[in-house]
Amino acid sequence: MSLYPTDEQVDALKAGNSNDKVVMLNLLKFKNYASYAEYGKRVEAILPNYGGQVLFRGAVRSVFIGDNVPNFEAVLLVEYANHNKFLEMTNSEEYLSLHHFREDGLESQWLLSLSTF
Repeated sequence: MSLYPTDEQVDALKAGNSNDKVVMLNLLKFKNYASYAEYGKRVEAILPNYGGQVLFRGAVRSVFIGDNVPNFEAVLLVEYANHNKFLEMTNSEEYLSLHHFREDGLESQWLLSLSTF
């Protein structure tokens, strides 16, 4: 698993409708929960600047359906005004200054971009 998107993944996100709200589903595995918690607290403070809000955060209790599911520890749903705002945030100096907390805190992550259907 990875901590950063590939160029192809960034391009795929950019190809979506830039006016639609986007929800990012974070599936997380920690190496240092305290560092990630600090990252989360600081990012949550800047989310409103980018039309973002945390919709849900919680621990993974168990797998009910599925085989060979990675051993994720937590799930986080964050809504943004649109994917351009999400990308604007992730490229901002303010956000990038917090990245060391994320790198120290995460062992791995899956980040899925969601839209309504």
